[in-house]
Amino acid sequence: MRYERQQTIRKELERIPRGLKGSPQNQVRQIVTSQYQHGKSFDESVEIAVTFVRQSCPNFTPKILPPPGKSVRV
Repeated sequence: MRYERQQTIRKELERIPRGLKGSPQNQVRQIVTSQYQHGKSFDESVEIAVTFVRQSCPNFTPKILPPPGKSVRV
């Protein structure tokens, strides 16, 4: 069961692109990973992470891709 959970986390994290070393984007990835591993849903984890990062970078806008299979209309 642990392997399946790790694979799910890995697939969800692909939706959050990496940023430069030390960037707020990477902080979001780290916090999402931690929260997700402790049982929070992906959306809850992202919300917690963005709220936390925005305390130090108020204008930060995270880059989060849509789930696979969902198209984005422009």
